Amino acid sequence: MGGLPLTGRRVVLRPFDADRITPRYIAWLNDPEVNRYSRRLDLPVTDEAAARRYLGSLAPEEVVLAIHVDGPGHVGNVKYGPIDRARRRADIAIMIGDRAVWGRGVGAEATYLVSRYLFVERGLARIDAGSCNPAFVRMVVKLGWRVEAGPPERVRIGGELLPYTRLAQTDSEFRRRPAFEPACPPPAQAFHRAAQ
Repeated sequence: MGGLPLTGRRVVLRPFDADRITPRYIAWLNDPEVNRYSRRLDLPVTDEAAARRYLGSLAPEEVVLAIHVDGPGHVGNVKYGPIDRARRRADIAIMIGDRAVWGRGVGAEATYLVSRYLFVERGLARIDAGSCNPAFVRMVVKLGWRVEAGPPERVRIGGELLPYTRLAQTDSEFRRRPAFEPACPPPAQAFHRAAQ
């Protein structure tokens, strides 16, 4: 898959494959606090076989990327797709499973990196997301996403009706964020600049 891995200042996004389905990962999928605002709470993934089935059920342009940070390594996933080629748009979703990195900007950087990839390298015009998680909503709004107008929705999760917010960003609204870019340009770009 061209353009991958996606490298930021602290985060690297790599394709998530079945080899990354570990007991630690399965524990995230079943952690009530990690899944507090997720429909996974009602559909627990109890074993490696169920997680492999989920990966196998994805459409060709539904991609799961593993979020890596120096130190703890794999801390969560971000998913995009399927891509609607006619309208040049896709949905994204994110899960930070390692609670030790919560509140440290890892989700924001991962969301920025996948957005940059979809807009710049894949040529999408719009990215959508929806969530009951107020922290996710605040995070993407800080990244320049907007809350979609419309009547408020509610989603039942864990027997509770929660407010569901739809958000979007277009290619014209996307802005580069130097704080999330690599500290040094990749070697090929550095060489190219030096040669000019």
